[in-house]
Amino acid sequence: FASAQPLLNYWFNPQQQISQHSIEFIKVSTVTDLEQQLSAAKLAGKPVMLDYYADWCVACKEFEKYTFHAADVEAKLQDFVLLQADVTKNKMTDIALLQKLNVLGLPTIEFWNANGEHIVNARITGFMDAPNFLEHLKTHQL
Repeated sequence: FASAQPLLNYWFNPQQQISQHSIEFIKVSTVTDLEQQLSAAKLAGKPVMLDYYADWCVACKEFEKYTFHAADVEAKLQDFVLLQADVTKNKMTDIALLQKLNVLGLPTIEFWNANGEHIVNARITGFMDAPNFLEHLKTHQL
């Protein structure tokens, strides 16, 4: 049997079907990659968002589908350097990336301001929908 879900998604979320993803994440796989990207962002005067992601993390996929690509969130994230650390395979480099910022579980999202300062209290752990995510960015002046 065929699934009716794509058709239901189209009927109830037509804007989602025609949205083109206008944001892209830069993959970081080592602590050195992360440090280089943070330095470059600081020189450019841009804030940074680092998304720790894994294929087995359901909430990570929900962020991707429902939050990051919502039109108003995409518009806001245009101003950011967007980094993503895929720690699916739990390699030594993945573990080092998780330990670098003391990440204990996924999803975890970290932020740095345009001056390159890590905004520790802006950390997100767990899923957040688009309106709450935007409010979070505003609260932390990102």
